[in-house]
Amino acid sequence: MQYNTNDIDELIGKYLAGEASPEENAFIESWQLQNDANRKYIDQFRTIFVKASAIKEWQEFDTDAAWSKLRSKLHTPKEAREIPLHTPKRFLYLRVAASIVIILGIGFFVYRGISTSQTKPIQVISDKQTKGDTLPDGSGVFLNKKTNLTYSYDKKKKSHVVKLKGEAYFNINHQDDKKFLVDAEGVFIQDIGTSFNVTAYPESNTVEVVVVEGEVQFYTENDSGIHLKAGGKGVYDKNTRKFSIEQPENNALSYKTKFFSFSNADLASVVEALNGVYDRKIVISKNLQSCHLTVSFNNEDIHEIAQVIAETLNLTVTETGKEIVLEGQGCENQ
Repeated sequence: MQYNTNDIDELIGKYLAGEASPEENAFIESWQLQNDANRKYIDQFRTIFVKASAIKEWQEFDTDAAWSKLRSKLHTPKEAREIPLHTPKRFLYLRVAASIVIILGIGFFVYRGISTSQTKPIQVISDKQTKGDTLPDGSGVFLNKKTNLTYSYDKKKKSHVVKLKGEAYFNINHQDDKKFLVDAEGVFIQDIGTSFNVTAYPESNTVEVVVVEGEVQFYTENDSGIHLKAGGKGVYDKNTRKFSIEQPENNALSYKTKFFSFSNADLASVVEALNGVYDRKIVISKNLQSCHLTVSFNNEDIHEIAQVIAETLNLTVTETGKEIVLEGQGCENQ
């Protein structure tokens, strides 16, 4: 029989009370051996259980009334809480034991609810290099340069939340009963079974989402936003606080795939796209910026790319330091 760990408290109670079935006993004993946290959890339960069991005449004790009395005494003047000298000791012990059980029980479960409702945040950072990683829920993520990502999971809300500053591509391990949300400084992208790219650099005036597969909801707390499907691009303008739908650029994911496709593109745009991905930069003079190029590159080395451009446009290539310089007469007759 399969047991749900959400019902673990009830199973532990039956186990400690000797009312669990053999299968339930076996499950609890196996569960507590999984890690120290589980063992400590049962030990704390056992401490409360033992203190409760030590109270005399438990079957005649009204716990609701005891709690009401205890609560009223806590809010009455000190003089009114003094116990008469002739009070039988067993009733005094009963009150003390009841107080211990109530306080320990409430404190423990409040602490457990707070400490385990959210997992410890996990941070993934890429600075000068792109970086691929797998999040704890099994979702894949690929970070562009200068990107900071923080992941956390709220068990109570069943929600995976990623706070993003920069650009990242997500391939979500979709779960119908759990929500995956990207928070880009108050602009949200909710997964609906998807692979998508988010560009959200703090210094930029826009947040952009390109959906590769599936669907997402792109919104803010005050605006229901837009629904995007595969092949769609959404843009949020931080200044106007408006959403719009645009046509995705051909090379939106080139930082991840290193695949570039240019169709009659001016050389200035080609170089800008390449320099955004490769560490070695291509430099051209103003007279070359208007040259046009139709070409594609698939994960080639930047030196090979520079040579292809030079041969296509009859240019020369010179490498100096971290720069690759392209020079030529220009393309006035192109």
